[in-house]
Amino acid sequence: MKKRLKWIAISVVGILVILAGSAYGYIRYLNGKLHHTQITADKSNRPPAAAKDDQGRSPMNILLIGNDSRIGEGRRYGAEGHEGLADVAILMHLSADRSNATLVNIPRDTMVDIPRCEIGKGKDKKVTEARFGQFNDSFRSIGASCTVATVDRMLQVRIDHYIEVDFKGVRNLTDAVGGVPICLDAPIHDPVLSNERGGTGLDLPAGPNNLSGNDALQFLRARHAFGDGSDLARIEAQKVFLMSLARELKSNAKLSNVDGMFKIANSAVSALTVDNDLAGVDKLIDLADEIKKVPEKRMAFTTLPTETYRPAPDQVQPLRPAADNLWAAIRADRPLTTGDGATDPPPAPVATTPPPPPPTIAPSDAARIRVTVDTGTEKKRITPVVEALKRQGFKATSGTTMPDGREHANSRITYPDGSADQAKAIATALGLPETALEVARPGDTTIKLLIGADLPDAGPGGGGTPTSSAGAGPSGTPEPPKAADLNLETADNTKCASPRKKQ
Repeated sequence: MKKRLKWIAISVVGILVILAGSAYGYIRYLNGKLHHTQITADKSNRPPAAAKDDQGRSPMNILLIGNDSRIGEGRRYGAEGHEGLADVAILMHLSADRSNATLVNIPRDTMVDIPRCEIGKGKDKKVTEARFGQFNDSFRSIGASCTVATVDRMLQVRIDHYIEVDFKGVRNLTDAVGGVPICLDAPIHDPVLSNERGGTGLDLPAGPNNLSGNDALQFLRARHAFGDGSDLARIEAQKVFLMSLARELKSNAKLSNVDGMFKIANSAVSALTVDNDLAGVDKLIDLADEIKKVPEKRMAFTTLPTETYRPAPDQVQPLRPAADNLWAAIRADRPLTTGDGATDPPPAPVATTPPPPPPTIAPSDAARIRVTVDTGTEKKRITPVVEALKRQGFKATSGTTMPDGREHANSRITYPDGSADQAKAIATALGLPETALEVARPGDTTIKLLIGADLPDAGPGGGGTPTSSAGAGPSGTPEPPKAADLNLETADNTKCASPRKKQ
């Protein structure tokens, strides 16, 4: 069990050499089944890579995406020909020393700012404009590369890799490990609804169950079968399944189970789409080797803290400051677990010296910069920000409330061509990251600031503080997220799923 997956895979390939005559040919065969695309559809506006630790080791951020495309699946899983959305999205953060991992499930109904996305060239070029919408809609038309760009913006740390799996992949991978055992507190009956708005046909008894491929897919997609019938309740059931699948994959990764290893490799590779830098069986094996270093009790599963999105109660929005504290912990490469599992982590170290102040803008330079301040939240937030910018010398004027009729989670500064440096000066004054900057649409001639929920209210001395300092304590160090806010589970947990109680 403690042998690295790399050596297991090498041994499997060695056996296949005898059978097939060429390891190179087998690797080429697997590589030929692996789909890959560019990592992000927002290449010009990426946040910086995560900082290395004092030993030169780097943390790693991987986005796991479940694509619910129904193309070729008929009507048994919903509307036939559905092109696919990011039905499941999990950010996996591996610590620099690989002693722990944090997996954050981003609810598909979370309202977020989706950046302008572009992929391909020439006649194959696809573009979607920046918009505010449900997180799962980031996948539409462009695919995983736009979902990566959206999470880049949310996290403010670069996503290093993505792995996308489709319907067929879930079925085949589950069957390849011989089924996934799960436990139910009560029976599940999720009939297909005639209006096509729900129901998977899943019918399982209480107690232990071993899910085959089709049952597993129904279990993961059952929207109204768990807890209170919400997508958040479904996520909790998905965690139970994924933790069990992780244990089954680890159990099957043994030299004594060569046939199982072959089935896993063949099923997984054919169902995956990855970024270009991860396109190769050897690279996937290396990544699996890194993940395998993390003990199960230090692999924490959680869900992005959310609250009801007021304009549309069926959607949710990030809950602050809990969501900000979670992202800050990931940016700082701080674990959510102690050595004994999912508990409140030790408090962040107290800073011995205050963090350096952001660079200041000379009043003479600021005086030449005009900016209109709109708000994507409450109207009352415009005036404090306008006054704070004026105190720093900018020519700021009040704009409108929700110019596109919607609330916004992230602040944005749009600027016409030739005004990038001026826009950066405004971002610096407000403590906003450069990822908040966007080129304005053709015809727009003014710099505009749209206030999002991530920009704190302007204080007496300035416009706010950087997003990464949300929830910061007196020392300027972000507060550690509280276990009570995160509903943590770890990969060694074998708890039962809780079906929805009959009304």
